[in-house]
Amino acid sequence: MSLKDLKEKIINEIALTSVVGHYIPITRKGTTSLAVCPFHDDHKPSMHVTNEKRFYKCFACGAGGNAIDFVVNYKNLDFVEALKEICDHQGINFDDYYQKKEKPPKLLMAEKILTKSSQLYRKLAETKAYEKYEEFIKKRGLSNDIAKTYSLGYAPKDSKLTSYLSSIPNEKERSFALDIAKELGLIKVDKNDNKSHYDTFRDRIIFPIWDQFGQVVGYTSRAVFDYQKAKYMNSRESFIFNKKHILYGLHLAKSSIRSKDAVILVEGNMDQIALFNKGFTNSVAVQGVALGETSLRNLKSMTTNFYLCLDNDQAGWNASERIHKQCVEAGITPKFVDLNPHKDPDDFLQAEGSIELQKRIEGAKSFIDAQIDKIFPSTLPEVLDAQLALLNHCFAILAPMGESLEATERAAQLAKRIGLSSQPDQIINNYKQFLKNEPQSFPNSPKEIDDPGLMTEMYHVDEYEMDESYLQYQEEELLSASALSKIETTLLSEIIKHPECLTSDKIGELLDFVSSNEVKKYITKLKEIFYEIDENEFVSIVSSLSENGSFSTQLKDTISSALKNYRPVALDENKVSQIVFDINKKLQEQKLKLLIEEYKMRIKACATKEESVELMNLFSKAQQDLKKVKDLRHK
Repeated sequence: MSLKDLKEKIINEIALTSVVGHYIPITRKGTTSLAVCPFHDDHKPSMHVTNEKRFYKCFACGAGGNAIDFVVNYKNLDFVEALKEICDHQGINFDDYYQKKEKPPKLLMAEKILTKSSQLYRKLAETKAYEKYEEFIKKRGLSNDIAKTYSLGYAPKDSKLTSYLSSIPNEKERSFALDIAKELGLIKVDKNDNKSHYDTFRDRIIFPIWDQFGQVVGYTSRAVFDYQKAKYMNSRESFIFNKKHILYGLHLAKSSIRSKDAVILVEGNMDQIALFNKGFTNSVAVQGVALGETSLRNLKSMTTNFYLCLDNDQAGWNASERIHKQCVEAGITPKFVDLNPHKDPDDFLQAEGSIELQKRIEGAKSFIDAQIDKIFPSTLPEVLDAQLALLNHCFAILAPMGESLEATERAAQLAKRIGLSSQPDQIINNYKQFLKNEPQSFPNSPKEIDDPGLMTEMYHVDEYEMDESYLQYQEEELLSASALSKIETTLLSEIIKHPECLTSDKIGELLDFVSSNEVKKYITKLKEIFYEIDENEFVSIVSSLSENGSFSTQLKDTISSALKNYRPVALDENKVSQIVFDINKKLQEQKLKLLIEEYKMRIKACATKEESVELMNLFSKAQQDLKKVKDLRHK
């Protein structure tokens, strides 16, 4: 049985009034069941709950849907969480319908080591035997509850983790665990004795880092003595940890982000902890200088109201500019929280308190307006050339917003603010001309995407991904899709016929052949859900993914045709490697053949001998490259 079966059971076999009535009072009036709508300020029963139609509808605010929709919206849960909750109070065994695929031994061991090490560091901190840890907690004003929520720990200098791993009785398992711990960067080999190990983190406060599902994937650590060279040491990136895919605290903040319909972005773990500690539970910390594509997409599925609350210094401003640009290209206009005169959110809270920070958040202006304010001189120029130069500078800031109404209206207002007397239409036309002359990465323009996801993320379900009716990108705008190239349709077909290649770490090399945004998005989403799809569900769920994703007809037809040739194949590392190699080779051949045909046509049309010679050289090189590709063999 599958989640699809569970969904149908809940909707078709369980009375809707039983599900809704678990949360709100329902009254019977004739043949109709009524309830006070919980989704708006309702003073009389406006919500109709109909068992026969399996549908609830509020005729005042328009809220409506099936039993699962109600729990999703009422409890601010994702789809799978809603299914679990309904199962709990309806006496259904959720595990009968939800079977995760077996994880590779390497990943299982990594998760086990990270979970156990986190528990070990936390247990050591709770002994109160380490004075530096106690001083840190007291100085930061962190309660025991917060320390427990974040599993704050302490790593002493005597390599407790190495001792724990070395005590594993089974020699084979012990050796495997030590090898994985080394690969994760948790322990190191003694230079003077290659059979001895020691802990990477020693005499440090430990901050576990989780993925969005609550699995520990790495650590940040803080030095406690002045002689320690690095104040902060982080886990190195590995097959389980990639910081561009991590938002610190997201597993704790998800529900709050949905219920408050807003997210506060900070930098630094302590800033996120400080905010959470003071009631700003919809905050997350960026791990690095920019948001990964996966992180941005996850946040966007929860809210489109972003507040940038990064450090109040040049580095923080630069990071805010990068994140702002990413958000604008995704159709989001973030707001800027001014922390002046304090350095970061933690310092601000300690000095000003929660009420003042809430005022700053409520009064936050769009980041793009903060950018413009930053470049405006205290005294406006009176010379026309200087005024026009300032306007062009403003145009450059507005450029990532393209020709949207937000941008064009600002352009007209800024011209007036600078002191120019031109009509708004003329200013807007000049702005549009500026965009044509200054290539930028605008909304809906093709752009490179990040590695589609971490190894751990492929084993989880989140944000309505497992059910047919929820398999979509959760983006408001339709995907702008131009005609797909032969290379792109070939890649799509091969991946659908051989989805096991999605498990390869070389999938990114295949995406390098793609320029179509919708193809990249489709493959990325498919990679994220692949490990959650049972073999017997693959065809139906993949079909739903394309049908419900506002994709082009060409992409849908390509998927539909390829599914006819899909045959389940057991995951095998060597076989996967061979498949990826074969696809890569086929795509290279197609790319070079298209290039050769292009050179043929250009040679026929060239007007000068010099141009002809140059094209002939390029034509010859492409033919040589094609021969080399054809001769490639899988190692």
